[in-house]
Amino acid sequence: MSAITMVRLPPELWCHILAFLDVYGLLQVRKTCKALKGMVDNSEILQYIIDLRYFRMIEAVGTYETNVPPVAARRKRLRQHEAAWQRIEYQRKYTVPLTIPGDRDRFTCDVFGAAGRDVIYFVRLPPTLESDPDLVRSWSHSIDVATMIDFTFCPEQDLLIVVASAPDNLTHVDIHLRSLTTNETHPDAAQPILKAFDINCVFLGGLRISGNYICFLCLDTIADDRIIGDCMQMWDWKSENDYQFTLFFEEGVNDYTFLAEDKFLVATCGTIEIYSFADKSKPPQCTSKVSLPSLMDRWVYRPVSEARITACNLVFPYQPSSFFYPSPDDELVVISVSVHPVSVMNETTPHFRFFVARRSAILQLENLYAKTYGQPTSNGPKLLWSTWGPQHTTWFGDWEQSACGFRTARSINITPDHMSNELRRLCIRDFNPHTASNYGVEDTTGWHGSQLVQGELTTEICYPFTEPLGSALSYRETVSEELFDVTETLVDDSRILLLKRDDAGSLQKIDILMF
Repeated sequence: MSAITMVRLPPELWCHILAFLDVYGLLQVRKTCKALKGMVDNSEILQYIIDLRYFRMIEAVGTYETNVPPVAARRKRLRQHEAAWQRIEYQRKYTVPLTIPGDRDRFTCDVFGAAGRDVIYFVRLPPTLESDPDLVRSWSHSIDVATMIDFTFCPEQDLLIVVASAPDNLTHVDIHLRSLTTNETHPDAAQPILKAFDINCVFLGGLRISGNYICFLCLDTIADDRIIGDCMQMWDWKSENDYQFTLFFEEGVNDYTFLAEDKFLVATCGTIEIYSFADKSKPPQCTSKVSLPSLMDRWVYRPVSEARITACNLVFPYQPSSFFYPSPDDELVVISVSVHPVSVMNETTPHFRFFVARRSAILQLENLYAKTYGQPTSNGPKLLWSTWGPQHTTWFGDWEQSACGFRTARSINITPDHMSNELRRLCIRDFNPHTASNYGVEDTTGWHGSQLVQGELTTEICYPFTEPLGSALSYRETVSEELFDVTETLVDDSRILLLKRDDAGSLQKIDILMF
């Protein structure tokens, strides 16, 4: 009896075996022989696996309200979803009338929250394109606006955090841990109120949540009647062991963001530092640091007025709002930088810059630093910007936009003399390296407002820096033909929120574009 070669096995069995491979394994299999190449190319499930990786998306099967559709239908939906974003062809538009004074608002995981005069308003948006837009749910919680400093929330954990001044004008502030739905003390909170910053400071801001951890930033800390820098406090809000720490930064902090469940990035005035707190028996340890680009004489880095990282953080916990959401293994991280002149004649305006980098590239700094210098110390050396920055970042002069995964969205003026209350176009940038490198492959008929901005290593030096910044990331930029009544944009995995504010900054309405 002659032996049966592997390629003569039933195609159904081959597809079952190959479905366990990732996209790189499948692409290698295609190169082995014509028979296996044909199996991969003719299998909907294997092509679907490749498409998901190509678009850097993950399917949220749990979002289907009934039976899960066949693979061919899901693959078609994925491609339609991506094509709609690439051409700004939204599938549905509806309006949420919401007049709220002030500009303190948050948006995460289907929920938009905004603080008014004496309440915080919340709106839960329809989760998918198929959902009835009339099912928008809204509610509100009373607050003391005179004492509230900031707020944020995490819908997946039903967590609402309200930061308020302490009674009797004490130096600390109170962090209230409440239920997002009921406004009662959160049942999982180890204690209902956390005491933060038992010190004097000029500005409080930069409140963030990542899983069990709450982080809060204090700018311009005062001790002995002088400013000694910025400080950051962090808590495990569920821990009975009262895990918390305080870090001081003499140089001041521009930005910070979580990179993983046990890592966060801090952009100080002149340095990027990565901290790990995997070992809960000790405070976070600095694992790497790299200097920001050098400046001309009489120019310095200074803290921005508030933490302004705008990238959507996909660190646990994250619940998708659509059938597909960005893969959490990588995403775009946005970091703001502020440089100021020191008594320079005819130069009094600070320069704000923003740069983007992939989270995976930032995490590579840990290995690069360990190979170069070993374990970092408080006064130890920094990696030079030239060893990492120009190869992994792209800089922009302004950043009036929101980011999620590898996409950013913003509104732009029609003309240079555009008035703020006039209609604007939408601009979407896609930094996915796969789609950017294959620009022009897809059908681009219709509105030709799309272009590829090719990443490159540059030697150009921008004022007031003394070395190249970085323009390494390629991206596809698409500008809408349609005009929109919008002041500010917010983006997530399935929609763009168009916020309209009046001249005083008060929110007037929200238009929702579903993709």
